[in-house]
Amino acid sequence: MTEKSGMQPERKTDKKTGRSPLPKAGGSALCFAAAFAVTLFGVLFLPQMLLSEGRGLGFSNSFLSVAVFLLAFPAVRHTVEELTEEAGAQKGRERAVTLVLSFGFVLACTVGSRLEAEGYLLLTDRGLWLSLPFLTLFCAALLERLYGLLEKRGQEAGSDTENRSPFRKSLLSRWESLSVPKRWLFIFLFFLLVWGIVLLAVWPGFFVYDAQEEFNQVAQRRFTTHHPLLHVLLLGGIVSAGNKLFGSYNAGIACYMLFQMTVLSLCFTWVTDFLRKKGAPRWLRAAGTAYFAFFPVIQMYVLCSAKDTLYSAAMLAVILLLLQAGACRGDEACRKGEAYRKDEACRDERFFSKKGNMAALGGCLCLMALMRHNGLYILILLIPVMAALAGKGLRKRAVLTGLLALLLTLGANAGLKAAFSAQDTENQEMLTVPIQQLARTWTLSPESFSDAEEETLFSFLPQEALERYSPKVSDNVKIAFNNTAYREDSASFWRLWLSVGLKAPASYLNAWLLTSYGFWYPDAVLDGYQGNTVFTFTYGESSYFGYETELPGQRRSFLPWLDRLFEKMSLELFQQRLPVVSMLFSPGFLFWVYAAGIGFLLRKGRIRPAAAFLPAGLNWLTVLLGPMSLVRYVLILWFALPVLALVVSGGKLCYTNTTISEERN
Repeated sequence: MTEKSGMQPERKTDKKTGRSPLPKAGGSALCFAAAFAVTLFGVLFLPQMLLSEGRGLGFSNSFLSVAVFLLAFPAVRHTVEELTEEAGAQKGRERAVTLVLSFGFVLACTVGSRLEAEGYLLLTDRGLWLSLPFLTLFCAALLERLYGLLEKRGQEAGSDTENRSPFRKSLLSRWESLSVPKRWLFIFLFFLLVWGIVLLAVWPGFFVYDAQEEFNQVAQRRFTTHHPLLHVLLLGGIVSAGNKLFGSYNAGIACYMLFQMTVLSLCFTWVTDFLRKKGAPRWLRAAGTAYFAFFPVIQMYVLCSAKDTLYSAAMLAVILLLLQAGACRGDEACRKGEAYRKDEACRDERFFSKKGNMAALGGCLCLMALMRHNGLYILILLIPVMAALAGKGLRKRAVLTGLLALLLTLGANAGLKAAFSAQDTENQEMLTVPIQQLARTWTLSPESFSDAEEETLFSFLPQEALERYSPKVSDNVKIAFNNTAYREDSASFWRLWLSVGLKAPASYLNAWLLTSYGFWYPDAVLDGYQGNTVFTFTYGESSYFGYETELPGQRRSFLPWLDRLFEKMSLELFQQRLPVVSMLFSPGFLFWVYAAGIGFLLRKGRIRPAAAFLPAGLNWLTVLLGPMSLVRYVLILWFALPVLALVVSGGKLCYTNTTISEERN
């Protein structure tokens, strides 16, 4: 052999990645420097995402900035080191998901902080745009590390029965030895007991959010389609029947609350049983049960007359059924596999081949669409999703299920409208955003209107209504919208809207953001009703929840201390001042929890369980066009939270022929 003198030695390549590894010392130093820079610039620009205090020194001139740096640096460095070691198309897709989520979160926080502090967004704000790339990299590194920990936990998850005390094992064995009906009954009664105590504190319940208007429709026999007629009849009918039976409107309202408590108790008991069947660890099942029983937001709306409670319960049922529909399609390879024969989670095969499943899903979709008008649009968009979940051979049955639910919804609405001669004369609910945009522009930039345009504006919105403009809620203006003028000449309204929008695009953007930013900005204070006087109080620093019993009911608390606690949470910045805990009450924060969870599923290629949460996602999109930011519009984010925890953690859910065997192994 001839000696290859003068030639460079051949570098070894990594068999897994196909890349030449960096020299250990140099690579480590480079990773350290990159991680240091990402962390430093992330912390440096972090105040751009926070509410400014003391000329921006609330965070910067504080030991907190050092603490954040020291805590974040190890996670960022770990992510940077992984980036230098791992590559490939799959890793590229995963990191693309992380970058998109991080960019969205950073943009939401930087924009939201300005809306919260100043009441407007300046597109010329250079600090905002300069901070975006640095903060995105910083948050992406942290999120990537979080995803890595979730993946590691999923791989290491095992039985949680080990290392338990004999006493705890005894309790668990006794509970597991109970039959399924007994467990259902115990949890069902447990929910009713806890909520019943709260009902005594707020007796006869939170009769609020259009409750009086809905009741009056039944009492006066004058119906409109402004509110879903099915809910109007349920609410008004039960309250009226209770009044006739017990001689008290308070008793009638309490009867409706007991009816709703029963429905929600059944729904949440089903969720806890679903967690058990799908292999959720015991801690998650226990936490989910306690969460449904004791968490204040759940209690508020279980005992609230708003249509959003039953609407969200129906949507939760749809999500559970879609998860079952996507778990096993009944493909031949699945039915013949060892996983299907041995794993209970795979026995939900051929979901759409069973008439009972089709009836349950169709019925829940129909109820969802009948309880809120935006539920109808969600139902329509879910039909192709159901077809995709069904797989080949069953797509026609899935589409048939969706179409039958749609026809039943339309038929029920038409039948109720005809039977009760309901008036259908209102358009302002669908025009909330354009009305608010015109009102803001007229209030803050009147020069954008010519004399002719102002005259056209007044033909749709009286001047006295425009003078009631409030940035965070459109109800004050839209209530006076001239529906007759719109029906006669809607084209003039849209020409006006377009013409003014071209002259004041920033005003239009701010008008929309201010009514919707509470749904995507974690630190938003829900105070849209601030200063509004209702029957029994005037909204102060917060309007988190409509704490009230409207006429013909009257609050008679049997536990005044608990009643005062709900009043503080509803009308004051009480729980919103508690670090960490406040985020559990934030619609914006929960939205990003769902976004991160769905992003994790998409990274792992688990598209089918991610698709099951589309009803909640589509609902979130519809409320962005709503009148203001309120918890009740996105209540499903609280109702479905334990289900999201189950799906992200894995559970015994099979979604494709490959993942069945993988999960079994």
